[in-house]
This record gives sequence, C-alpha cells and structure tokens, in this order.
Amino acid sequence: MKKYSILLLFVLLGLKGYTQGISFTVFAEPQVGWFSSNSKNVEAAGSMIGFNGGLNFDNYFAENYAFSTGVGINNINGKVKYLEPSVMEGLDSTYTIQNGDVVEYHMQYINVPIGLKFKTIEIGYTRFFAHLGMDANISIRAKANLPHEANIDAANEMHWYNLGYYIGGGVEYSIGGTTAIVAGLTYKNGFLDVTEKENLKLTTGNLSLRLGILF
Repeated sequence: MKKYSILLLFVLLGLKGYTQGISFTVFAEPQVGWFSSNSKNVEAAGSMIGFNGGLNFDNYFAENYAFSTGVGINNINGKVKYLEPSVMEGLDSTYTIQNGDVVEYHMQYINVPIGLKFKTIEIGYTRFFAHLGMDANISIRAKANLPHEANIDAANEMHWYNLGYYIGGGVEYSIGGTTAIVAGLTYKNGFLDVTEKENLKLTTGNLSLRLGILF
C-alpha cells in the first residue's frame, strides 16, 4: 500500500507540470464523529475518534476561486443508546440489544466532496482559505460493537450511501514555489438516514482537523 501511495504522489507531481490552474492536496484528517437520532427509542451516546485521508483537486477558474473535488477514505464512528429492546441484523446472525445498551457503530466510506474553495491573496508566506460544498459517501464497511459482542458486520443495518454538506477553512503556508503546508478545520453533517431500520433514523456528523501538503 505504501509503495502505491508514493507512486501516486509522483504521478500527481508529474501531472502538475502539464496542467494550468490545478493544485493537488494530499491530506490526513483526524476527526471527532457522532450520530444524531430522531427516534424516541434511541439517543446519541457520545462522540468517537475517526480518520479521513485522501487527495483533493482544486481547479481555479479565477485567481483565488476554485472548483474543488477529490477522493478519500472516511472513517466515521459514533455511539447510540437504545432505550428499548431491539435486534441487530448482522451479516451472519441476529443479535439482541437490551434496554440501556450502548452500541458503537464504525462506518467506513469512499468520500467524494464537490464544492468551492476561496483563498485570500498571499500575505507573507501565508494564504487563508474557506471551502464548502456537498459531501457524497459510498459505504464500504459497517461494523458494530455491542456490550456483549464486538466486531459485528452490520452491513445489513446500514444504507450503502450517505450525502451531506461540509464547510470549513484554514491556512496554507508556502514552503517554496507552489508547495505549501495546509492546516484547517472542517465541519460535516449528513442529510440522510444511514440505517435500514424503518423506526430509526441516524444521521452522521463530524469535526475534522485537516493536515496536508499542497502541490
């Protein structure tokens, strides 16, 4: 995996030399994620640490304005508390959820953001930016932990897609030429129910710290 990541980085650097108005950012985002519930039988039970990482592509249509997209692997984790008995349809078995049980969900998505990015003029070696847009996610893994059972394959419980929005900002510090170190904060919130259950609606949310290198 490491050698393929390094190869991809060299390819992007090569493409950079043949493109005009396009920048690439390799980023890593430690994040805090949570679930929100609209059900009286289930309530949010706290946040959990997750991680998002990947590549962003900014195509500038003006000096400081760009269309932005990319691809990443986004891990969103969160906890909910069941206030009434329920069941979980695992891939291999059906599991009983007791009254008061706290269930941890670990969701992994292929993430494709589509939005706009705005940057200030360079002040010394620094530019400030803001970005916002839509956030599309395709589920590639769903796991759950019950108090009495861990690492349950919960793919049958979860939708295969999610959609939301993101908004955030940060700073780019030039380290030479068009290369810069990137740091910022991004808030994301899901629009859609991530579960397959008829009597339960869970939506995702997370706050991430972006650390990256822009080329």
